[in-house]
Amino acid sequence: MKNLRNKFSLIIAMTLMLSACKKDEVGSFTAEPAINFLVTPAKPLYSTEYSFMTNPNPEYLQEVEVIIIGNTEPRDRILKAVAVKDATTTAQDSQYEILEGKVKAGEFIGKLNVKLKNSAELNTSKVVLKLRLVDSEDFKVGNKESAEYIIGWTNQILVPNPWSYFQYYFTSKGSTAAYRIILQTTGLTKFTITEYRVVGAAGAEAMGTKFGDYVKQWNKDHPNDHLKHDDGALAGQEIVPLYYTHSKFD
Repeated sequence: MKNLRNKFSLIIAMTLMLSACKKDEVGSFTAEPAINFLVTPAKPLYSTEYSFMTNPNPEYLQEVEVIIIGNTEPRDRILKAVAVKDATTTAQDSQYEILEGKVKAGEFIGKLNVKLKNSAELNTSKVVLKLRLVDSEDFKVGNKESAEYIIGWTNQILVPNPWSYFQYYFTSKGSTAAYRIILQTTGLTKFTITEYRVVGAAGAEAMGTKFGDYVKQWNKDHPNDHLKHDDGALAGQEIVPLYYTHSKFD
């Protein structure tokens, strides 16, 4: 009986040792670093659009942010992406070039660079490229749903959506006609929260006033041809500026 108890105790001890070894193995496991496209409150979708309308150069380097799933390292790391040749991608190979991306040493956020090329056909159309992250020597692809990104570019005007906080300073709803006037009067080409934080409320109001004064002056000079929204939710209705110089036009 004593020998039986000793054998039973030995079996229990060996089982506990094996269990401890397995726990140590699990605890020391380190996953390979992965990469995904970055989404923020200011950029909630995995997509972006660019217009060459205000850029006379034949090329534009579009940066797309990515984020590490894992730890930083004291060296630069390379990430890669390829074009997805499906129904979404309408751009020809000659219209873009996908460059290697990089996550710099000690950082969690990196950038993938895509060279967009201008061409005559962009005067009347927009082309689209769908990107997909692929494994590199430094990174595996992370979550499938955030491993793809869409870039569109054109020479035409791109009405921003959403307007961010700028909707409270220009006009409540956007349209191509309104956006063209904003470009003309302020030089502002982006309407994200980033641009708003740079100029602040006072700067946005000043820009809105420039826009409003232009609209008011045009309507005053052209009583039978007031400026109107040409598309969007207010298509056909007059453009009503939210700010203008009241002492001049009221």
